Amino acid sequence: MLFFRPLNSQSLRRKLVIIALLTTGLTLLITNLAFISLEYYLSRQDVDKKLTILGEVISNRASAALTFSDFSMLQTNLNTLNADSSVVRGCIYADNQELAAAYTARQENTPGCPPRLHELHGSEGLNFHQFFPVMLGEAPIGTLYIEASHLDLLQRLGQFLFFSLLILLAAVMLAFLLASRLQNVVTRPIQELGNTLRHIMLKKDYSIRANKQSHDELGDLVDLFNTLLRTVEDENASLKTSEERFRKLTALSPVGIFQIDAKQRLQYVNQRWRDIHHVPDETPSLHDWFARIHLDDLTEAQQAWNKLTCEQESIALEIRLTGKSHEHTWIQVLASALHDRQGELLGYLGAISDISELKAAQLQMENLAFYDPLTGLANRRLFRNRLEKAVKTAQRHQSSMALLFLDMDQFKRVNDTLGHDAGDLMLKEVAHRLTAAVRENDTVSRIGGDEFTILLTDVHHNNDVLVVAEKLLRMLAKPIRIKGQDIVTTVSIGITLTPDDSTDANTLMKNADLAMYRAKELGRNNFQFFSEDMNRSIMEHLALEKEISEALTREQFSLVFQPKISLFDFHITGVETLLRWNHPEKGFIPPDRFIPVAEETGQILEIGSWVLEQSCRQISSLIRSKVLPPTTKVAVNLSARQFNDPSLLNRIRSVIEISKIPPQCLELELTESTLMDDVESAIVTMQEIKKIGISIAIDDFGTGYSSLAYIKRFPIDVLKVDRSFVMDIPGDQNDMAITAAVIAMAHKLSMTVVAEGVETEEQLHFLRRNNCDEGQGYLFSRPLSLAQLHQFLSEHQRRHSD
Repeated sequence: MLFFRPLNSQSLRRKLVIIALLTTGLTLLITNLAFISLEYYLSRQDVDKKLTILGEVISNRASAALTFSDFSMLQTNLNTLNADSSVVRGCIYADNQELAAAYTARQENTPGCPPRLHELHGSEGLNFHQFFPVMLGEAPIGTLYIEASHLDLLQRLGQFLFFSLLILLAAVMLAFLLASRLQNVVTRPIQELGNTLRHIMLKKDYSIRANKQSHDELGDLVDLFNTLLRTVEDENASLKTSEERFRKLTALSPVGIFQIDAKQRLQYVNQRWRDIHHVPDETPSLHDWFARIHLDDLTEAQQAWNKLTCEQESIALEIRLTGKSHEHTWIQVLASALHDRQGELLGYLGAISDISELKAAQLQMENLAFYDPLTGLANRRLFRNRLEKAVKTAQRHQSSMALLFLDMDQFKRVNDTLGHDAGDLMLKEVAHRLTAAVRENDTVSRIGGDEFTILLTDVHHNNDVLVVAEKLLRMLAKPIRIKGQDIVTTVSIGITLTPDDSTDANTLMKNADLAMYRAKELGRNNFQFFSEDMNRSIMEHLALEKEISEALTREQFSLVFQPKISLFDFHITGVETLLRWNHPEKGFIPPDRFIPVAEETGQILEIGSWVLEQSCRQISSLIRSKVLPPTTKVAVNLSARQFNDPSLLNRIRSVIEISKIPPQCLELELTESTLMDDVESAIVTMQEIKKIGISIAIDDFGTGYSSLAYIKRFPIDVLKVDRSFVMDIPGDQNDMAITAAVIAMAHKLSMTVVAEGVETEEQLHFLRRNNCDEGQGYLFSRPLSLAQLHQFLSEHQRRHSD
């Protein structure tokens, strides 16, 4: 019954046998049917051919007998059919369809000839038969009917079918034997592969290999199977190595690792996880874990956990754990869902880190980010936040507030003389005094090295701000005891108000800064309110800065030279270079208007470099052409920025090389304020200039705040008396005394003295009487262009030669 089950449910062996038997049987059956059909067709043709020959012969013989009605002859002709045992009957009918002669074989159940022709068609049966016309010339005179039995044909076909069945049976048996052999060849290696695989699965030993028994496709299959086993073995070994490495890493990891299954049960935690939670070796439940979360963080933790379990999204959060002694531990939790290849949830994997120290550091950093570490005051960042909030509050309540910008006067000198630690002590004391001078709801900030700001909120009258500013000046003017010395410091204060000046934080900062600089310009140790006039001045300042850049590009600057005269014999000792700016629209712009702007913006570096090079070029050409004597000096002013420029010395050397002027013919003029900013550095720079061979002059002497103790240390060649002392000679006795004293002091220090602004004969006589070396001013000459200077020198030489 197994052969009648569906083929899919059969074993591979039975499938091979059934397929072989079916293939063989169907092939032979179809072949036998074809041969039987062919045999039947050929035998039928032979019978038909035999009947045709017999019929033609008998019909030809019967034509004469039938014509003469010779029935005995007709009978004789028909009787010749008995020579063929297959013919069962023969009948001759006349033209009137009446039976004329008949032949019947001696067999049982053989019918005779019917008396009339038309009765013959109904009794043909399964035998073979044919009708032949009996012709007399062209006219039919009768019909011959011959019928042959089909038994001989059936007997022949039966014999053929019998032998075919014998052959089919033998072929099926042979096919069965071959199929049985074939299924052993095919299924035995497969069975062995199956047994090997079951053995591997039972022992979980992937080092077992299948035996190769042939070198055909089944042998290739065994090779592939063994290759697969080697791959699985390697991957299994790699997996075990990775798992071992993972366990070691989790054991040594500074991060706590946990695993939760799909039913939200805590399955695994490493030792670091236990250390962070201070729990024993057993793995706690998830409920116990959540019970330790700080109440303030519990809601956030539950929301994040629901997001992880319901929406399958990764989470990252920072929460606090409460210990047994109610101490808090900050931890960071990272977790995500795990899925298999089909997307089924396996569980959750996560890590925790102890971030308590990081949180403490963040808190400390926030303090550092918003407070000055030296003074403890709010820093620039916190100040800006509070300024913006204060402005919004003032707008909302329609009130006023004030911003005070404070800058300490001469703080750098304290650092240079007493050291930075003394400067720090001073800053702390200043911060303390500022805080004590304002209300608790006001904000005092340190926004720079020696810069402070104060926010005064709820200002009802401008006079309130005035009172606070005066109080600050008084408190800060008191001496500060540092390293056994009483140090007096002052501040310059700039004040701006809302909403009168602005309601924008950036604009208020700019306004207060401008007002503070205005206070410094007015002598320091005072306060100034910002005004619209000041703002207008600043806008003009910005416009002038832009125009200076254009002037440099479009070569609008020019040089003029004012001669210096010896007051002993009135010969030309040198010239001072002066800068002029002829604006194409505004006309002549005086230096005292644009030089301070250029100094502040740094444009003075480019301007000064151009002045230095052009002065040396032009005067050098006059010296080489002997229009000026070789001892003539060209004096060029250096600004503070130029003097402090690190590339100054290289620039000077480059100009001397380019212009080919002798170094002793160049004189650089410096102001007192330039030198006093950093005395030690100034001395080093001046000494380097002197090494080149260049002379150094102090310009506008007596108008600054220089100390004679410093002046004697400077390597100075020339001291110029400012015109402010000369102009009132001889009317002002004080100026005369100061000028005489300066000349005497300079000579004692081996300096040459040059008086500026000499305009009258009386001034000249006074200076000559006091042995002033040189002078310059309108009495001798106004500033001249290069062409005018050339003419002046020619006329001066001619006049003095006469």
